[in-house]
Amino acid sequence: MSPAHLEARRGEILAGARRAFAQYGYEGATVARLEEETGLSRGAIFHYFPDKKALFVALAAEVNERYVELMRSHGLDEALRAIAAESREWLAVMIETEVRLHHDEDFVRRLEAATEHLREPMRSWFEEQQQAGVLRADIGPVELARFASLVVNGVAMRLAGGDETDIDSVVHLLTDALAPRK
Repeated sequence: MSPAHLEARRGEILAGARRAFAQYGYEGATVARLEEETGLSRGAIFHYFPDKKALFVALAAEVNERYVELMRSHGLDEALRAIAAESREWLAVMIETEVRLHHDEDFVRRLEAATEHLREPMRSWFEEQQQAGVLRADIGPVELARFASLVVNGVAMRLAGGDETDIDSVVHLLTDALAPRK
């Protein structure tokens, strides 16, 4: 099979897994449900991913990559708006990812390995924004990134719970909090 075909099949599996995890959560997304959502056999699924956790890690890594790239190309406000536009079900999966980071050491190791390449570009982006005078410089870039992550995760949690959050107000508050001090 060609590399393009292999990548397309991998994408199909991830899309089906995303639907299964969003609908049933990690525990409820059984192999049978993954087969149903992907339209593929377990053999085909697990040819690309060694186990269900690897599939979940791949989705979490893909989400991280998407939002880091969105932030770097369009700014924090657009990344936050994109998260706010996600379905409540998918936001719940994102929250489940955060919970697993506190309770599943194997998941932590796998996700850190899959997203290690994002740390430096993210830190660099915050540093560049500080140097350009867009973000406050009295707090280090790593702490600014952590604060932004706290806000993003909080928004995801509130929206997943059904809270009708005014995302424009949250974006305004985040922008104001990160703006250079006068």
